[in-house]
Amino acid sequence: MKKMQWQVSRIKNTIPEDLINKYKISNINAKILNARNIVTEHQLNEIFSEGMIHDPYLLFDMEKAVTRIKFAIENNEPILVYGDYDADGVTSVTVLVKTLESMGAIVGWYIPNRFSEGYGPNEDAFRQAAEEGVKLIITVDNGIQGHDEIKVANELGIDVIITDHHEIGETIPDAFAIIHPMHPHGDYPFKHLAGVGVAFKVSHALLGESDDSYLPFVTIGTISDLVSMTGENRTMVKHGLRILNQSPPVGVAALLKQANYSGEVNEETIGFVIGPRLNAVGRLDDARIAAELLMIDDNEEAVWIAEQVDSYNAERKAIVEKITTEAMIEAEEKISNGNRFLVLAKENWNEGVLGIVASRIVEKYNLPTIVLNIDYVNDYAKGSARSVEQISMYESLDQARDLITKFGGHHMAAGMTLPIDNIEQLERSINLYMESILDEAPITAQINIDTIVDISDISVKNISDMDLLRPFGTDFKAPVIGLFNQTISDIKQIGQNAAHLKFKTMSDLNCLMWKQGELINEFPAGTEVNLAGALQLNEWNGNVSPQMVVTAMQSEDVKMVDFRNAHPRKFAFLKDEQVAYVIHPSQTKLNEFYYYYGESVFGHDKIVFRDMPDSFDSFKKTFEAIDAETVYFIFHKKNQIYFEGMPSIDKFKLLFKCFRMKPEIDLKTDGGYIIDLLKVKAETLLFMLDVYKELNFIHQTDLTFRLNESIQKAEIQSSETYKERLNELKLEQNFLFSTFDNLKSQIK
Repeated sequence: MKKMQWQVSRIKNTIPEDLINKYKISNINAKILNARNIVTEHQLNEIFSEGMIHDPYLLFDMEKAVTRIKFAIENNEPILVYGDYDADGVTSVTVLVKTLESMGAIVGWYIPNRFSEGYGPNEDAFRQAAEEGVKLIITVDNGIQGHDEIKVANELGIDVIITDHHEIGETIPDAFAIIHPMHPHGDYPFKHLAGVGVAFKVSHALLGESDDSYLPFVTIGTISDLVSMTGENRTMVKHGLRILNQSPPVGVAALLKQANYSGEVNEETIGFVIGPRLNAVGRLDDARIAAELLMIDDNEEAVWIAEQVDSYNAERKAIVEKITTEAMIEAEEKISNGNRFLVLAKENWNEGVLGIVASRIVEKYNLPTIVLNIDYVNDYAKGSARSVEQISMYESLDQARDLITKFGGHHMAAGMTLPIDNIEQLERSINLYMESILDEAPITAQINIDTIVDISDISVKNISDMDLLRPFGTDFKAPVIGLFNQTISDIKQIGQNAAHLKFKTMSDLNCLMWKQGELINEFPAGTEVNLAGALQLNEWNGNVSPQMVVTAMQSEDVKMVDFRNAHPRKFAFLKDEQVAYVIHPSQTKLNEFYYYYGESVFGHDKIVFRDMPDSFDSFKKTFEAIDAETVYFIFHKKNQIYFEGMPSIDKFKLLFKCFRMKPEIDLKTDGGYIIDLLKVKAETLLFMLDVYKELNFIHQTDLTFRLNESIQKAEIQSSETYKERLNELKLEQNFLFSTFDNLKSQIK
């Protein structure tokens, strides 16, 4: 598991007791809200109340736009709604087209093709509209950067009304009207509407009232476009989710059924079920079919279109998996070469999914990543980029702007086009930039924890109460809960290819961890861990119980994994890991990753104590100096003596009697008799004979041992051979045959 920096929110203020009582805030919700500094009545009211919708006429140019649209309707002027190919775009088209149709307008709609036309206004499409007699074009979810195309429309005698929410440049296009929440001449109270939110405001103004039947589309577009889940967006999404659960639009209901989804529709349903399916169409083909599904009122036709949309999503998944696999191979090579900003490029990578692929790469390696498709026919590379919190993607690309034909984006993501010949130079430039801003500092993944809870806080009621904080999204993310000092009681791998982890804590909490099945070797039962993740309810056979979906797990101390006396196949995975080995001084070092007991082992995340140490002091000297995250204990010893133990003094006396009776003993003829008499193993008899030899009681010739004629009295325990065996027994007892808890206690 990649290293992560854990950040726990600091409490600045707390909710007054009277407000806790007024809003009936549970203990766990109070901890979350305190952590986010949401403590005033105004702030709490935004979370728990129904919220408010602003007057659409507060948007700059709204009155001018409404007047022009109504004029077109009254005079039967054809209107074209020009959209975008993502979920925000197709929902925006749906809301405005349905509104205009309800008003009796002659209205058509157009969504550009991602691959042949690209994002935003398209001159050819505008010229085609002019030939068809269109007098008014309304852009939705795009247009604010379409200076040249708007100029062409004006020359063609077409008025253009721009409705958009994207970044405004230094100048604004010369459109008839521009409806934008961040218009430089406007002062709209909420700046973060999605494209569909702006379209809904236009609908509201045209109709004179808010038509709530459009709120499901607003909800889908708003959540899918990852805009701020605060203010007016929060209000519209709350209402929209309620309608989606009570009476969803025909096309949405068909899509949910096709996806085999029958539960409550919430923001996660849209983020993981509805949104990806609508986006998949535009990623692979013409997005019109997605808009048609949302606009349709016929149940049978909706089922047929939903099947097509779902098939695009299945195809999209397969393409993403294939490209991700190829990209990760390239990423591994780049990382081995020291790159800290990955630029991955290949021919025939579908441009529509490269943002998803880049996200996957960032998730795995925690490095900013650009993924490009190389188009040799048109002589360009085009793709998407995703970043990490510490690195601004916009600034990284901006300092290499001269190498890029076109790019746009923000701190965490971007899209770009550049000449193929500039790819390697861009890679060098950005990696040099990374060196200049980071020096040698590593890029460490970070997890932000809202609050640390006690196990007593985790109850069915408290988890149910957390739903009162919904909907979650950008600027109001789902809470990340910390649960510390938990001991794993049972852990196993589940799912296809044992990809996931399922475990229990000593406090009887069930936990799941997706895509981290390999961690079973690092966090065996008995490991004390800190957990971070989401709390949820698990329903099974009518029983409801708390469950934690863990996103990060750490052990504050060095993680110790017990492979003592285990079958070699259990730790066979180590041969494929980057590990260092600590071995007995009698063994040979194979390479620089092998160390002897007593040596310091630095710079390794994982260390294997392979052989039994020759002393506790040498083990201690090595262990105290390590900086590893995980250590594996094997403590292999070829000839173990623990179960045979130390022969008693009486057995030594009995052996001496044998020599008194027969001063010369040949092991070939007499060894079996003596072993049976003493009731010891052959190895133990040899040890006893070595003790006698050291004390000069006997001498040896080949396999014959003869009692010395003159013997000086000596204590058996004074023999160094005897003392060495005592030491071996103690080492085996402490390292090999103690309980793992006892071993860890000794080490600590």
